[in-house]
Amino acid sequence: MRITIVLGPFKPPPPAPSGAVEKAWWSLAQAFAAAGHAVTVVGPDHVDLPRGEGWDGIAYRRLPLIDRSGRTWIDVLRDFGWSRRAKSLLPPADVTVTNTFWLPRLLGGPGSRTRRELGRLEVHVQRFPKGQMFLHSGADSISTVSAAIAEAIASERPRLADRIRVVPNPVDLEVFRADETCLRRRESSPPALLTYTGRVHPEKRLDLLVSAWRRVVESGTPLRLRIVGPWETAAGGGGRRHVEVLRRLAGEHAFELPGPVADPARLAAELRDADLYCYPSTAAKGEALPIAPLEAMACGLAPIVADLPQYRGVLEHGRNASVFDGELEGLTSTLRGLLEDRERRIDLDRGAAADADRLGVASIAAQHLAAWSGSSSDRGVAIHRLEPVP
Repeated sequence: MRITIVLGPFKPPPPAPSGAVEKAWWSLAQAFAAAGHAVTVVGPDHVDLPRGEGWDGIAYRRLPLIDRSGRTWIDVLRDFGWSRRAKSLLPPADVTVTNTFWLPRLLGGPGSRTRRELGRLEVHVQRFPKGQMFLHSGADSISTVSAAIAEAIASERPRLADRIRVVPNPVDLEVFRADETCLRRRESSPPALLTYTGRVHPEKRLDLLVSAWRRVVESGTPLRLRIVGPWETAAGGGGRRHVEVLRRLAGEHAFELPGPVADPARLAAELRDADLYCYPSTAAKGEALPIAPLEAMACGLAPIVADLPQYRGVLEHGRNASVFDGELEGLTSTLRGLLEDRERRIDLDRGAAADADRLGVASIAAQHLAAWSGSSSDRGVAIHRLEPVP
């Protein structure tokens, strides 16, 4: 099968600093290539990427990387120009997948000559739709990462309902894995390090995390806080002003802010060094199914997350995660409960590591390939609704 994956203009794939979508689809591209498929990825260039026409068995066609402006309408316009250039780089394919805003519209309807050359067109949607799904009406299939987002897409554009597939984001279990030494350390010693990984942006509600951590520390519990991720606006962060807000919330208690960690092995090491992990976002319509807490699971850390519908089916309170109500009191209480209950921490961490095995790249890649294998171009023939991990 010839598979083309078109990334957006704002983040390159690994080993450069990448976002969740780019990490997910690059790992899937590697799995597709390893299975013998011809894979082409169209995406932005970056100095940290290998030179040449491709690597890891994947052809890579480059366009200039674009920095985010911090304003959605400007970024949407930038996506339009970038998508027009990406269109000219697309090779003939059996399946073409993209998460870009405008490219599906620019490629025309299923009967056009361009579309016939590109095979099945699948649009990948990671976030709740915000009125743009009419641009994707010509897609042969829509893939997304949670049932909640699938329902929102169908509500906004009912004619797309029978084209939607739900497949969770994959985790590279070769890199992100539980270390038995770390598990034993966590089981035998009181938690000393609380970690977050992801963008340092207001929508992630790090204000909740910092405030709850401060309360815990001021109650007499020694606990470090390490916030790992990009904070610069151009990299998708909230900028220096947001960092200053977090510093003020921390008061006299300094948290660690090492910046972004692009190398997956280093990021996995950050997670294995942690004793507790929190992804505090409360954005019910801003989050998808983030990879960050799934990577924590794979490293044997049961994530602390807010009660968001998109997590359901993967993150389960009391089994592999701790779910709080999205409020400061709830998060503070959850942290204190985990700090005090050693047996509960052990059970949750072990459950997280076990459940992460179902989210491996090979398993998720197989689900996509199964959906595409029936037909490359006939709409509605081989579009299967795949349920999220039970």
